[in-house]
Amino acid sequence: MAKQPLIRAVGIGKSFGVTRALDDVSFDFYDSEIFSIVGANGAGKSTFIKVLCGYYADYEGEIYIDDQPVHFKSPRDAYEAGIQVVHQSIEQGIVQNMNVAENLALEHVLSPEASFLYHEKAIENAAVEIARKMGIDYLDMRQNIQDITQSEKQMITIARALATQPKLLILDEPTSSISDREAERLFDILFKLRDEGVSILYISHYLQEIKRISNRVGVIRDGRYAGILHQPLEVPEIVKAMVGDLAVQEIGTQQHDGERQLLLELDDLIIEGSETPLNLEVYSGEIVGILGLIGAGKTELAETLFGIRRPLSGTVRINGEAVAFNTIRDAIDHGIHMVPENRTVNAIIPEQSIKNNITLPFLDFFSRKAVLQRSREKEGADTMIDNMGIKCEGHAALIESLSGGNQQKVVVARWLSMPHNIVILDEPFQGVDIKSRKDINVYLRESTRESAVVMISSDIDELMDVTDRIVVMNKGAILGEFSTSEADRDELLSLITQE
Repeated sequence: MAKQPLIRAVGIGKSFGVTRALDDVSFDFYDSEIFSIVGANGAGKSTFIKVLCGYYADYEGEIYIDDQPVHFKSPRDAYEAGIQVVHQSIEQGIVQNMNVAENLALEHVLSPEASFLYHEKAIENAAVEIARKMGIDYLDMRQNIQDITQSEKQMITIARALATQPKLLILDEPTSSISDREAERLFDILFKLRDEGVSILYISHYLQEIKRISNRVGVIRDGRYAGILHQPLEVPEIVKAMVGDLAVQEIGTQQHDGERQLLLELDDLIIEGSETPLNLEVYSGEIVGILGLIGAGKTELAETLFGIRRPLSGTVRINGEAVAFNTIRDAIDHGIHMVPENRTVNAIIPEQSIKNNITLPFLDFFSRKAVLQRSREKEGADTMIDNMGIKCEGHAALIESLSGGNQQKVVVARWLSMPHNIVILDEPFQGVDIKSRKDINVYLRESTRESAVVMISSDIDELMDVTDRIVVMNKGAILGEFSTSEADRDELLSLITQE
């Protein structure tokens, strides 16, 4: 007898005004299975998840659990039915004014059965047990959640979700902010949960992960069901199902003709958290990758160049001139632009239009005699929307109406919209699908003529796809510099993991 699905989503549809986000999408979820859903940014994956976990109550179609129809009116309804979700935005999964233990044991803290008295030791004991299963019991349980890394926050949200022993566990981009080692630990736990009978819905733009851990892969394309893929899976097959045949474009290393200008020079620069001087040169017309694991010093270097941190010593030169930035505005005035790692917290301007999110740092450019020229501002935003291939209803649409990948395109568009010397991209492809990544890479290459790009990533393949040079950082030091065309992946991996 054929196995019966644990949960069925049948004919799911959802509209936002005139925009049809989902149209007749159906998937079955079985116990003891890792089922992945793939699709380009804006395809409807996040909308489908939000229907399934009760975030949207006004949807079309039916959801069945154990062959019984249900209709969730709130996320609480879905939670009580055994559906647990870890959202892509880490900040949505933590409580900022609580400590590590309270965030880990949040279900214990909020349980109706819990005593109205605050029992710190009981909460810590529950948190340590939850953390132990995820391998993060090394954390200081009394530390404020705001003082730990993004990677550690991500692991806490996942650990808390696993502790509820869900019927269906939904993970949306769970490895976007964690190291390879932590991802391996997560996969081991997921395999164990699968073998114990849990149904897992996994969403990721890292297609090698999808290939490796999925039993089946569902495809959503332009808001509609586009098929099911089964093992054995291959990445080209997944890409074709998602976006069709991508046009072949050369976006790799650049051939430099003529004399290049030295735009950025680091001379014995010592950054926060390190005692090792950094020396680096970046020239016009090139894309330089800074490769390293979490904690390697990459973000500290980026924030130093963007005026967020002050260097401990050494010199930064822009176009041969020694500079010292006291503020972000100082860096911008010297042509240093930066796309930060965490777009939700540090980049997106919530409840504002796409236009405002693109133009806000440069309103002087769109003004005449201190009066904002709105038609000029709209034209500038429309140009970048077209150039970056941002999928939206228009520049007046709210930034929250976009998928994560299209939000990322908006943030990148902001900092590429104005003339600059250097644009720094800190982990620019978190939550970005392969087509959107290609769109960004192509535009970066086309727009990097007189300027340069410094791209920071812990993903070797991302940097090898688009950069001219790769600089390896580990524990705040530069361990090597390689031409991308001659770089050896195994050597890069050895350097970034060196103890």
